[in-house]
Amino acid sequence: MQTWMAIIKADNKRGVLAGLDKDGNPMRPVTYRPVGAPKKLTDAQRNTTNRRKRQGEFLGRGKAPAGTNNNLTSAEYRKLGGPPLAPRGAFSRVITNLLTGFTWPGGSENLPPGIAGGQWAAIGYWEGVVSVKGVPFLIFHFEGRTDTGRSRKGALPQRDLRGVRPEGRREAREAAREWAVSLIRQNG
Repeated sequence: MQTWMAIIKADNKRGVLAGLDKDGNPMRPVTYRPVGAPKKLTDAQRNTTNRRKRQGEFLGRGKAPAGTNNNLTSAEYRKLGGPPLAPRGAFSRVITNLLTGFTWPGGSENLPPGIAGGQWAAIGYWEGVVSVKGVPFLIFHFEGRTDTGRSRKGALPQRDLRGVRPEGRREAREAAREWAVSLIRQNG
């Protein structure tokens, strides 16, 4: 399960930075940013005050270096040139706030309440990706929904990240095969 959780995180980061959805297809590009040449991230926009950190910190709701609930201002957002759903690139919340856990027939580990066991499964989920008002918004992007409360009308383009891309699934199958072979050799 630990290996599969690592694959989920690596696949998410690799796919998001490449602008790919859960199926490995290119997501519809953003057209409203960057305005002008993309700007380099400030430490606050990276979600960290430590320049040596390669990735932002997981920060939930409340005051954070990047603003309330880690949200950028509209002006800051439009200056950044990251891929869809990841304006900050590797420091974006769709990467830094992906958490993983697993279930087994007896329960679950590192998962939010309500996710029951019953089978062996590694699971990835996003925590703390909310608007300034505290509303979780990734679901609107994943489903291309119209009920976002946005001031302009129309649905968001569907950009679904829920799942492991084909390359990640291949890595998971290989990891499972290697685990099974090592188990057979140990007990053989």
